[in-house]
Amino acid sequence: MPLETIIAGVMIVALIIYALLGGADYGGGVWDLFAFGKRAPAQRALIADAIGPVWEANHVWLILVIVVLFTAFPPAFAAISTALHIPLTLLL
Repeated sequence: MPLETIIAGVMIVALIIYALLGGADYGGGVWDLFAFGKRAPAQRALIADAIGPVWEANHVWLILVIVVLFTAFPPAFAAISTALHIPLTLLL
């Protein structure tokens, strides 16, 4: 099996893990958005406690994908970063 295929497989697995672990962030955000009324402060505190351990941890998988893309496939990284220059700049 070529090395490029193995590296691409690692990137796909990392993206899948990122998407699966992102569910806690997205679910907590939706719950926080719809928390209102007398119980809203208690609900928001519960959300913060529940999300705390994984808040930024799942972004490590996305960083891994970007670094592997940069090191293993520089032409693809250049094409993607050139095509998405404005959206990536706005994200920062």
